[in-house]
Amino acid sequence: MNQPDRRLHWEDFAAGASVEFGETHVTAADIVAFAKEFDPQPAHLGEASAGELFASDWHTCAMLMRMMCDDFLCRAAGAGAPGVEHVMWFSTVRPGDVLRVTRTPLETRASKSRPRIGIVRMLLDVFNQRGEKVLSWLPVQLYDRRDPSAAPPPPEVFQLHNPETPPRPPPDLAHERTDAGPGGFDDIPVGKETTLGSHTFSKENMLGFATRFNPQYFHADEAAATASLYGGLIASGWHTAAVWNRLFVTHRHERATTVRSAPGRSHGARFGPSTTVLDMKWPNPVRPGDTIGYRTRIVEKSEPDAFPAWGLVTSVNEGINQRNEMVLSLIHKGWVERGG
Repeated sequence: MNQPDRRLHWEDFAAGASVEFGETHVTAADIVAFAKEFDPQPAHLGEASAGELFASDWHTCAMLMRMMCDDFLCRAAGAGAPGVEHVMWFSTVRPGDVLRVTRTPLETRASKSRPRIGIVRMLLDVFNQRGEKVLSWLPVQLYDRRDPSAAPPPPEVFQLHNPETPPRPPPDLAHERTDAGPGGFDDIPVGKETTLGSHTFSKENMLGFATRFNPQYFHADEAAATASLYGGLIASGWHTAAVWNRLFVTHRHERATTVRSAPGRSHGARFGPSTTVLDMKWPNPVRPGDTIGYRTRIVEKSEPDAFPAWGLVTSVNEGINQRNEMVLSLIHKGWVERGG
């Protein structure tokens, strides 16, 4: 007798049905370990000169990914996620914090091109033990339908009554002084494109990241991945994005070194924290042995009246593999201090 499929399917996610889950205890050791690999900034590495230790924003994303896997993704008939509409950081995560999550499907609809697949837009909000929101995601997720031959129900949409508050302001803590240039925000040219570098994804690195943060079978189990929609092991999209962040940070440090070497200069304006990532997409999978080249381009600068000493810089960022296929794209917004 065939056993019933007890995995979660698309039909199990009803628009507007909120669920609380997860409990991650943040430790200093975990913060430093992640930073060494993906975000080597003094404030995340515990260097005394940087003041208080706090987690990389991308580490917070990775911790959320792991909580999702432990709660529902690893028991779901999932087919991955083509992208994330937004990532917003609201507050800093520190050692000793305990993180919990609320997930709320906002929209469910059947795929028109692939009858076996259903699509879920799901809002995920992360809170610390004081009830403060620290992170918000809005991914688009794919799940198998329980009966692809049945006529799908009409799409469901849930309208939130509590819109997002503005992302966090410029630094409210002792950030390191990472030089943005002699004039800081004012000297950053719109239109400038920079090659950040490249990274080759090995099977060992992919499995290592997946085991820690995203153990869905197509990321963490080579044999099972072969029978998946992807036909083989693929890197977690968050791994691809974390490598981009490491190269982005390295580029900023190299710029700082150049600024400090200029005659009569010891430091410049500061890079502040990220506020938002928009329209993050993974249009093609990353497979073992792929080499991804990353680049960034400044597309916009804005000057919020509430923070006259700071400006917001928007960049478009991309990862391209050796076959000239795009594997990552995202729009990044972050604070940069104005020069004196």
